[in-house]
Amino acid sequence: MRAAFCRTPGALGVDDVPAPTPGAGEVVVRVRQCGICGSDLHWYHGHMVLPVDCPGHEIAGEVAEVGAGVTSLKAGDRV
Repeated sequence: MRAAFCRTPGALGVDDVPAPTPGAGEVVVRVRQCGICGSDLHWYHGHMVLPVDCPGHEIAGEVAEVGAGVTSLKAGDRV
């Protein structure tokens, strides 16, 4: 799969990364849309430090896989 990364302020790139596997109680979401919020912009410009280098926490998509014990969602559900 492809993911956007910002490893240094002002430099956004896209890399291939392994597809995630859901653990117990987790789901994997196939992202269809991702919003950019104010904190993403502050982070991109180097005004704040976050523990990750992959922006975008405001997403919409569909459940791709469900982990053990997940009963409220199924593959294909919009989230």
